[in-house]
Amino acid sequence: MKRSYKFGLTAIAAAAVVLIVAAIIAAIPSCDNRIYFSVSYYFVCYKSADDAHSAASVSSTVQSYGGAGYIIKIGTSYYVTVACYYNEEDAQSVCSSLGNEGLSCRMVEALTEEYKLPASLSQYKSNIHGALTALDQLGIIFYQTANSLDSGEISTSAAQSVLDDACSTLCGLLKNNQNNALHAEIEYLIALVDDISGSYIYAREIRALQVAVCDAILNVNFN
Repeated sequence: MKRSYKFGLTAIAAAAVVLIVAAIIAAIPSCDNRIYFSVSYYFVCYKSADDAHSAASVSSTVQSYGGAGYIIKIGTSYYVTVACYYNEEDAQSVCSSLGNEGLSCRMVEALTEEYKLPASLSQYKSNIHGALTALDQLGIIFYQTANSLDSGEISTSAAQSVLDDACSTLCGLLKNNQNNALHAEIEYLIALVDDISGSYIYAREIRALQVAVCDAILNVNFN
């Protein structure tokens, strides 16, 4: 239990260091308006729909199985997510297990390799890259925390401590945010953390937070 929690604190501290380093080099000039940031996520999804409203109608079904139930947009489709994994094998294995339990799912891979920034944000690209890295680290922390809650390795109070530290990190990101880049996404994540903080925290709520972080990274709007 202590090992999983300490990993979460260490990762959050590492994310803070990334922000400090990014801030130091943020002033380096560059003519390239692209940020190269490569991540891959493997979502276990229950259903897809053309709009978020249709997907919302089945979200509670997924939550009843302990899934995130978070609705994410990938491409032009909306998906009700059960969970998010960082390698294809884990995601496919969970799809098979859920199928045996009567919940038919499929894996949807989503990735990003680079972002194109408007000219007004080009001078902040290092800072933004640091923020994206910190968010990705938070997603991993939420992933491990949810797994530890499911297995009984950590208590609700330990999960709340992780949420408290995550909120501090997000507030730090918001404070260091430049020219409103990632501002809306970070504010939304802070609100989600506040919503689930309390006397009892479910693993599915932490999974939804993880997916929300991945959603922010995949669908960030820099305009």
